[in-house]
Amino acid sequence: MLTLILLIIPAGLVVLPTSILFGVGMIPTIVAYVTDRDPEKSAPITVGGLNFCGCMPYAIDLWKHNHTITAAGKIFADPLAWLIMYGAAAIGWALYYGIPPAVANFEVMRAEKRVGALKQVKVGLVQEWGPDVAGDTFDDSGGFAPGEEPA
Repeated sequence: MLTLILLIIPAGLVVLPTSILFGVGMIPTIVAYVTDRDPEKSAPITVGGLNFCGCMPYAIDLWKHNHTITAAGKIFADPLAWLIMYGAAAIGWALYYGIPPAVANFEVMRAEKRVGALKQVKVGLVQEWGPDVAGDTFDDSGGFAPGEEPA
């Protein structure tokens, strides 16, 4: 960890305008990292990826023209830059909170469809083989109903 810090600080000073841009632009990712209690840290991954994509056009613009602190300040003076950087992070939060319930609903619908198909198969088996094949003597837990135990 100490070696990593000793390498990152001088590198950050060499590219100080870019470091400032990403330091300020990636604040939503830092917030996501601090607030996420999940050990896998999926919120900062989701938010951070899109937040990084929102900051990257301005970093490229900084690299292509003037790589100075004044140029970074001009980027921060533009409200559209803030909207794009933080708006991308907001989309990341929307994905983080929106996709799990959507997947869960899809899985519930798929399971209900499968249960319906299995009930139709059961009806066909009962019609073909009689009511004894249905297993209606079992209770909900899968065991025999009281008084129905086989001898």
